[in-house]
Formats: sequence, C-alpha cells, structure tokens
Amino acid sequence: MIRVRPPWSFCGVLLASLVLSVAHAQWVPYAQLPGAAKVRAVQQKTSTMERGGRVRDVRWDTEQREAIVRVGDTWTVYPIAGGEPRVLDDEPAIESEREQPAGRRRPGPARGRQHASADSPDGTYEARYRDGNLYLKSEDADEKALTTEGDGKLKFGSASWVYGEELDQSTAMWWSPDSSKLAFYRFDDRNVNDFHLVSGWTKLNTAIMSEAYPKPGQPNPIAGLMVYDVKSDTTVTVDVGASIEQYIYEVAWTPDSRGLLFRRTNRRQNVLDLMVADPATGASRVVLSETQPNWQKNSPEFRFLRDGERFVWESESTGFAQYQLWSLANGKICDLTKGEFPVSSLVRIDEGNGDVWYVARSSETKINPQLHRAKLDGSGDVRLTPDDLHWSSFRVAPDGTAFVATCEFVDRPPSTHLFRMEGSAAVKVATLAEAERDPWTNAGVQKPEFLRVKAADGTTELYGVLSKPSDFDPSKKYPLVVSAYGGPAFAMVSSRMQSARPECEFGVLMVTLDNRGTPGRGKVFEDANYLSLGEEDCDDQAALVRQLAERPYVDKDRVAITGHSYGGYMTIIAMLRYPEVFAVGVAGAPPTDWRNYDTIYTERYMRTPEENEAGYDGFSCVKLAKELKGKLLLLHGMVDDNVHPNNTWQLVQELQTHDIPFEMMLFPNSGHGIHSPASDSVKWSYLLRHLGLHEDEHETGAAP
Repeated sequence: MIRVRPPWSFCGVLLASLVLSVAHAQWVPYAQLPGAAKVRAVQQKTSTMERGGRVRDVRWDTEQREAIVRVGDTWTVYPIAGGEPRVLDDEPAIESEREQPAGRRRPGPARGRQHASADSPDGTYEARYRDGNLYLKSEDADEKALTTEGDGKLKFGSASWVYGEELDQSTAMWWSPDSSKLAFYRFDDRNVNDFHLVSGWTKLNTAIMSEAYPKPGQPNPIAGLMVYDVKSDTTVTVDVGASIEQYIYEVAWTPDSRGLLFRRTNRRQNVLDLMVADPATGASRVVLSETQPNWQKNSPEFRFLRDGERFVWESESTGFAQYQLWSLANGKICDLTKGEFPVSSLVRIDEGNGDVWYVARSSETKINPQLHRAKLDGSGDVRLTPDDLHWSSFRVAPDGTAFVATCEFVDRPPSTHLFRMEGSAAVKVATLAEAERDPWTNAGVQKPEFLRVKAADGTTELYGVLSKPSDFDPSKKYPLVVSAYGGPAFAMVSSRMQSARPECEFGVLMVTLDNRGTPGRGKVFEDANYLSLGEEDCDDQAALVRQLAERPYVDKDRVAITGHSYGGYMTIIAMLRYPEVFAVGVAGAPPTDWRNYDTIYTERYMRTPEENEAGYDGFSCVKLAKELKGKLLLLHGMVDDNVHPNNTWQLVQELQTHDIPFEMMLFPNSGHGIHSPASDSVKWSYLLRHLGLHEDEHETGAAP
C-alpha cells in the first residue's frame, strides 16, 4: 500500500546527474536553520503539555452498582445511580476487565513479509518455512518435509511481497485451534516479473536485490491453500476456485476446527466472497458475497459470537459500512445497524443482554466517532454519546448498565465521563477527569484551528487542521505549507485534541486536509477519484488553498506542498496541475506513474492500463512533467522496495529532456522510509529558501 533500478546503460549518466543535483542543492543542518531554536522549544513544550482528562483504568462492581476509576494514582468509587464519590486508600480487589497479555508477543515480520514459523496451539509442533518448502518438527521426532517441490518461485508456507504489503498477509501457515491440522499457502510466482534493485551503494561492491513484483496489467501470483492432517499424515488441496485472476487471503479456522475460512476477491476487487472449506476434503462453498460497482473493501470487520456459528460482518452494501448478523450454515440473519453514516468498530457484543455496542461516525461533524447500542435482533439502535465531539476510550460495564467515555476536539482538551443506561437513553452521572481548559496558552503556543472547507465540487464539506506559529500576528502575511497525503485507505485528519506543529516556528502556516477519496466517509466519498487518482484529490487540495488565500494573513504567492509516498505523488501532481497555486514542493518517495506500482493497490482504484489508459496517462507525473513551473525537490531511498526508485528516475528523465530545473537528494541505504537526519535538513532548507525565509548562500555571495 502506498503510505508510502536505473537501466544499466545509463548508470554513469544518472550517477553523474545525481552528484550534480546534490552538489547544487543548498541545505544546512536542521538545527542551524533560522527559527530552529524556536522549533525545538515548542517541541519541548508540546511534549510536556498537560493533556489530562483521561482515566488510567475502570473497574466495575456490578453487585454494588459502582464504577471504580483510576486517575493518576488515585482510585475513586462512583455510584452508578449517582451520589458522592469516595476515594480508596488501596487498589480495589476487583480485577480489570481488560485482557492481560498472554506472554511476550513475538515481533512481526518485515514489511511485506510473512512469519517463517508457526507453533501449534498445544506447543507440540513447529511448522517452518525454508527455501520454498514447509517442514514440521515435533518434540519427539526429527524434522520432516511436508512439501518438496518448492523453490524460489513456487513456495509452500510463504507468500509474496504484494500480499504482505496490500492484503496485510503477515502469516502463510495456520494451525487449527485443536492443533490437529495445519493450513498453508501454495504460492506460485513463476509468471510474475521480477524487479531488480541494487544494494550496497556505500560498499566496495554492489549486489542485486530481486523481488517478484506484479505491476498493473502484468501477471499476478497464483495463491492456493493446502491442509495437512497431523494424525493421518496426509495433505489435501483446498478448492479456492478455478480462476487464477483472484486473491486468496485472511485465512482462519472456525473456533471448532471444523472449517477453514478464507476471503476471495476477483482481480478487479469489486466482488468479495467469504468462503469456508472442509479441511478433510478441501471442498469449499461461499458463505456470503459482497459486490460494489467500483471497489469492495478487502477486509471488512468479522467477529464470531460464542456459539462459533453466528458472526457479525461489516457490509458496505448500502453505501455506508454497517453491521450484519450472519450464520455460517444458514446465511444472513438480520441487519444489526442502519444509517447514512459508516460504523467504524465493534466495542462489545453482550450476548447475555442481546446487545451489540459499536462506534459509528454518526455525528454532525462526519469524522466524530459516537457510541451506539443495538439489539442482536437488529432493533433498538440508538446513539448514546451526546454532543458533536470526538468520543473514544469506551469501557462498558459487564452488565451493560453503564459506560465510561472520553470526549475532546481539535481545540478542546479531553474530559472523561460516566454514563448510566436508563432504558435506551444514556444519562451522564459524573465527570471523572478533566484537562486544563487552555493548555495551548499555558504552553505559549497557538491553538490549532479545525477547518471546514468546500471540496472542488462546491458542495462536499471537507475537514482539515490549520496550525500557526506561536507569535502569530494576523496583520502579517505568512507562507502556507500544505502537508499532504490524500490517498485511498488512509486519513490524516483526526478531530482529537491537537497540539501545536513545531515547524510553524520557522514562520509558516501549516495545514492538512482529508480530500475526497480518503476513507471513513462512505462509498460515494471514498470512490470520488475512482479511475482518476490525482484528479479530485488534487483538486480538493487546490480548493483548500484558494479558500485559505481569502484570509488576509495567508500569502497566496508563497504556498508550498510536501508529502511522502502518496503524499509525494500529491505534491508533484498538484504542482503540475495547479502551478498558479503551488509554488514550491518537496516530494518523498513519489509514485510518479501508476503503471509503476503494484497490482493489488493500483488496480483496485485504477483498473489496468489497458482498461483505463486515459486515467493512467492523464494523471501521470511523468507524462505531465513538462508542465512544471515551480521549485521542486525530490527525495528517494535507493533501496525502496515499495515505491521503486525508477519512479523518480522516469520523472528526472522527462524534466531533463525538457531542460526544466529541479533538485534532488538520494539516500543510498534507505528504503521507503527515509531515516536520515539529512532528510529533514534538506527538506526544510529547501522550503524556507524558496518561501523567502532562508537566504541562499550562492545568491547572497556568502562563502560556502
């Protein structure tokens, strides 16, 4: 998922151009930039800024109908029916409802990879992937091979990078709960093109890093499933369907070990099937199927009820994510929730009382989460939290008679409250914790401003956050820096309380906006840039700047945009499509042409280049490169296995062909995340220099 090799015959030319590009880039260490001391001071202030307003723990005495709350190191008892609280001298004997961690968690695999081993739940067996094959080891027997035909391209018990990156598939082997069977991937990369990166740029000799990396329209890996039965020492192949143009993922066992669940979606990713297979025979059937006109969410929320047969499923069939109750054997039971707003998470399934507690974005401000309760028969859905604020940290009493929740907003500090249920209504009982009213002023910084602006369509309301320097003077004019991401599957703007942005102390305004195409607002909002990544999302960022430019203190002639990964793409495409709006840009690890990225992510939103040539061409930074008018700095890691460096090389080639100036900084040992102190130094040196806040030594004639 976007979060975030030069041709051999051109290596010498490219490296020479890189050296020249870096040599002419003017930057000083971050700490020496004008205003850096103020930035550091605000960083220190905001790191210690009083946040308060939250509780550390909540325990429930259902017999006495009391909530026992820890704020700081103090335990206080609050009667749910109301009345005076009392402070306890010691920690209460009642245990916390929160689950205790069951031992130390093993670290996850590297990004895009899968665990190479899996222990059976009873601790008897260890399955291990090695060199394309799967092996089984027990305490009282030698290791034996479960498969033998695997190699570098055909793998058993592992998957390819694109499954790890785009489908969050960090596992490739799955033990049944009773430890009797092991399911595992059969993964075929033999028709997938390799992408070759060069590593060791700072060593005496380099090495080739090759990865099976399917690009839009090219052959995909073929995923299959197999099940090994420990007792019979036999393996069966699961029927995942005849098509090779599909994805198989999110494999899991039913609680009784009798069924193997997996999800299957077609290559276009607009049809999602929840499947269940018989592990003894491999036969499978469709439990449910979801279809969308554009693209279907790959990982809807799923949770079993206690019987291991019924489950709650998140569906977007109405255009908004809502919960449904299903049965593995008998299909759909009922719609649990309804509304023209999306649900976002399950809080509690109370089977004793027949309730489901969940969070939905049902507030007037459409990104504010609210707590709801509905009956498990689909009746009685009611919103419980009041006020158009951000509500979170929900703790529900075991008997469902009360709950605790925290509210806050971008410019409002948190406070935590106890509510009791009276029928279908929630009644506030007490305020349990409350932060100081104005921590920003006490810290000597400006309070962030929550923005409500119109999208480029003139009607859709968008949300953002604007930050200002601590010495902000509305009678002055300030440069504006847009910090962008804007891509599908990830939203940057939260309505939680925000602290100051220290970089504003350089003398700039900073703003972040969630444009159309970002998640959490329903399918119409999310699908706005379907087949046209770089159009509606970019249009909205430009519309934001134009609306802010109406304010007298915003200098419309000094607007910069910066971002990483999809935000790097947004930076470049915004400068190419709106040169009159964005004068300066710093783009990190940008996908400059969607043909260069992987199949699963790109085709979900753009289909293939053959199906959508106009979309790929019309919003390709490479094909639009000649339109560059502003000042552009490119940053890229030389061993980026996510957004490959050839994205930057292609753009560089076009800019050089058209003799258009730009600057670039490369990081020889960095992947998709650039971990170097020089990254911030060169970025902010460049922004400040071209926004008129830092003099160029060459221009002033100062000694280098």
